[in-house]
Amino acid sequence: MSNSIAALATAWRQQQLVMDVGMRLTRTALDAVEDQGAAVVKLLESAQIPNLKANPHLGSIIDVLA
Repeated sequence: MSNSIAALATAWRQQQLVMDVGMRLTRTALDAVEDQGAAVVKLLESAQIPNLKANPHLGSIIDVLA
């Protein structure tokens, strides 16, 4: 009886460790994605966007048959 209790306790602890490691890896991945997203936003905000008001005809005609 005590062997089965010890085995269950050991198995439970191993499963808990697997879950903890999985959660930490998930959190690390989420942090990395958040950092990459912030970098993309910063890059887009710093991009030079041409002033279309100076040339309002630009982009108004598109030749899709060429």
